[in-house]
Amino acid sequence: MKIITLLLTAAVSSASYLPPYYEGTPVSAGVVGGDTRDFSRQQTFRINFSLEAEVHMPQQGFVHRTWEDFVKFDHLLTTHLLNFNLQFPDEPSVENLDAYIKRVMTHDRIISSNALHDFLGINWSGTDLTFLQDLPGFLNVVIPPLYRCPDFPPEPPVFTSEVDAITAEETPFEIWVYLSAFRASGNLQEYLKFFDNFLNTCPDFSGEIDDVDVLPNEDLINYPEHFNMTFVHFLPRGYLNGHTVRMSYLGKTKFNFLNESKVEEWVRTYHGDKQPKRILDIGTGPGFSAFTFARVFPEAEVIGIDMAPPYVRFARQWNELRNVSNVQFYAANAEDLSWLESESFDLINYAYVLHEMPADNAMMVIREMHRLLRPGGTMNGFEVPYFDSALEREIAVVFNTWGHDWQEAGGPQGPEPYTGEYMDGTRLPEALAVSGFNEIEQIDYTFFDSLFIATK
Repeated sequence: MKIITLLLTAAVSSASYLPPYYEGTPVSAGVVGGDTRDFSRQQTFRINFSLEAEVHMPQQGFVHRTWEDFVKFDHLLTTHLLNFNLQFPDEPSVENLDAYIKRVMTHDRIISSNALHDFLGINWSGTDLTFLQDLPGFLNVVIPPLYRCPDFPPEPPVFTSEVDAITAEETPFEIWVYLSAFRASGNLQEYLKFFDNFLNTCPDFSGEIDDVDVLPNEDLINYPEHFNMTFVHFLPRGYLNGHTVRMSYLGKTKFNFLNESKVEEWVRTYHGDKQPKRILDIGTGPGFSAFTFARVFPEAEVIGIDMAPPYVRFARQWNELRNVSNVQFYAANAEDLSWLESESFDLINYAYVLHEMPADNAMMVIREMHRLLRPGGTMNGFEVPYFDSALEREIAVVFNTWGHDWQEAGGPQGPEPYTGEYMDGTRLPEALAVSGFNEIEQIDYTFFDSLFIATK
């Protein structure tokens, strides 16, 4: 019981709690408490369990489940013909549910079933998912028969500090939440409520009034109307909601150009022979690209900007941990960077930015990049591919918007609501040319990623 005691102590203490990954065969399980609330404020019952597991894996653990979870679990057993007269209780109580679980544990077929493993939050890590790194991996995400998503989420983490939210490894629960988003079209509102309730337990990376702690000057950010009207990636209340920062940060395991090692490989391949003195990283988010450029060009000054102050605070805290001396982060709207001098950057980068806004706003960002770039300087964009084929563009639009226009209030607008604006409005290669860029190249990486390079 020593491990259980330590885990329970961690869970109720002031320190953050990161549930371990459990892998093994259930040996015993019992309901030991019913006095806790989960992040949705529902009453939960704690189940302690022991496992027959490899020596390097936890032998004991716990998970919290609601009465509704127990009802769903019993229904799954019935559906799979595994409910051998288990006598599901009529009333929720620790005693009734403990007796029920004890009966469950007497049936070998149930013990070896996915239903029980999912219910206990074991034997699923999600680390084999590649999400949007390649097309086969993405099909596993969006086509349920190709990849099984557990019927119950693993035990969630509890973060009590911003530093822990930056440094902690991704948990199976967070991968489950990400996977569930791609399969939520049929129950979107229910999922969004669940997602929001969990995110509200994460640090919000708040700062001073009016965000003056992250502004480059005394001028407040002028947020465009679209920015907090339609929310990309289903993030509740959008990027200005600091509770979403960790979930966006975990995109580093799911998107190619949020992976610093992949970004560095491409930067060295296409720009390693350059000697930029000043680099601007637009839409820096948690700072992946900015840190990469700072590493590749240690003699250069790197400025990372993002319109979401919480993300800038995250990047600054992460920088304190990484101790990178040649990078700075500010909150700013890339549509108007008048606080930066024209023709003052040798290289301007952005990653996954222009497809997340209406075409008119994207054009303003592109014009600002051209203004700020020195003659002969380079623009580097890691971005969603632009398809020449009208059919391919239409498929991309429907797939990413679920067929809903981003201006339809309250509609299930899909994970990338501005795809239509990007494909048929911005038309990136044409937009770069119209804005005065030369030597424009689109270099395809995967079905989901292209590199756009241009010069001034």
